[in-house]
Order: sequence, then structure tokens, then C-alpha cells
Amino acid sequence: MTEPKSQLLSLKEEFYKLKNKVCFLLSSKDTSKYNHIQSYLYFIHFPLFSFTESIIILCENDKTKPANVLLRVLFEAHINIIYHQLKDSDYRLAVSTKAMFDQRIKTLRELKELIQKYENLKSTNPANLLNEEYLEKAEKWNQKELQAVLRGNNLQEKIRDLDLKSKAIKCDEEFDKEIEKGHFEQMYTLVYRYLSPFSHLDIEGLQAFVKKTETGIYSFDDGDDEERLITEAIGICVAFSKDLVELNIIENQITDEVRCIESLLKNRGEKV
Repeated sequence: MTEPKSQLLSLKEEFYKLKNKVCFLLSSKDTSKYNHIQSYLYFIHFPLFSFTESIIILCENDKTKPANVLLRVLFEAHINIIYHQLKDSDYRLAVSTKAMFDQRIKTLRELKELIQKYENLKSTNPANLLNEEYLEKAEKWNQKELQAVLRGNNLQEKIRDLDLKSKAIKCDEEFDKEIEKGHFEQMYTLVYRYLSPFSHLDIEGLQAFVKKTETGIYSFDDGDDEERLITEAIGICVAFSKDLVELNIIENQITDEVRCIESLLKNRGEKV
């Protein structure tokens, strides 16, 4: 059984209270005093709440299938947030930063190869992305920043960031709070991977939008699973908000909002 609409409405209202409270508390902070993990969580708060709000808006407009794409992003972010907190935070954040620069450099080199292969794509404007001079300067800048990350964190060039599944496994191995065994790997396998077709619109993804009647007529729909989408997205934001308090990024002034949302989420779980 699904909870009445009024309970879902209450959940959304409490989410907005939490979002506004967290954003207000963070807006007055001096971020120059944050350590690396605190800075990471500070910068991720806006997109995390923004994506959750976007999921709510999509569901309110009967676009639940597209909302699954945003939920997939939230689950990826959630696993990354937990992974970076649990052990050797500075090292893990440094490796992730290195991975970012590695990917940027790889992309720039691929673009250079592209304009060498297809002269018609090459730009003569040095401010344009597909300009050889622009790409050379961009690669040099990213190489410089990459070397600074390597030197500053004593990293080797061969070090590679873990894939998301490996991070999920690490979370299950290292998470020391009360949680179901295998929670994060299950999250990766049953949720993140399950939502992949919606993101890529491959054959399986297309099938999710289509229904076929007994007479062979096709119909299309955007789904009707708004309760699950909204509650799972808000649940991630609640967990994140508690992390902000635990890591002393904000004061413990969100107790009432968190307690209220957790109560609503618990009631929903009991009614499913």
C-alpha cells in the first residue's frame, strides 16, 4: 500500500525546510577554514539538493522516467560521499582529483586528434575549443595542475581511482554505523545499474517507456512511481545533512527537520 498523498506532501514540505536551513547555515561559513573533506561536502551540497528538488518537480509533472536519470546521479554521489569520508580522506580526494585531470587531458588529446583527422572541424579562432593553439594551452595548464596534485600528495602517475562498484564494496567494508550488510553494493547493483538504461536510452531504456496492448497497439508513458523516487532522493539528502553535522561543517541546528523527515520515511517503509 502506498501512503496517502498528504503524507508525501508533508515529506516534500519538510525537505524544503531542511534544504533552506542547510543552505542558510552554510551561507555564513568561512570556507577558508575547511579541511579537504569539509570543502568537498560544502561544494557538493548545492547540486545534491538541486537534483533532489528537480526530481520532485519532474514527478509533480508526471515525468517520473526522466527523474530516474537524476536519481541515478544522486546514488553515484551518495556512494562517493561515503567513500571519501570513511578512510584516508585526503588521499582519496587527491586520487579523485588526479582522475579528473587525467580525464581532462585525455579529452583534450582526443580533440586534437579529431581536428587533425577532420580539417573541416578545426577553428582558426584561438578562443575556440576546436582551435589547435587553444587545445595546446589547455593541455599544458591541466598538466601543470596535475603535477601539482601529484607532488602535493605524493602520488604516482600510475595511481588510478576506483570504479564506482569498487567504491561501493569499500563502503560496505569500512562503514562502521548500523546498516544492513551489503547495503552499498546492493545500492550499486540494484539501483545504480538498474537505472542505467534510463540514462543511456539504449534498447532496454526505450522499452521502459513503451507498453503494448493485446491488440498490438503501442502506448508511451513516463511512469507512475513518484513516491519511491521522491523518498529515495530525500533520504540521500537527509544522510548527507547528518554528515555535515558530524564533520562540524554546520552546527547541530537541523535536528527537528531531520527527525521529522526520518519519521515520515520510516512510516512510508512500514506501509509499503
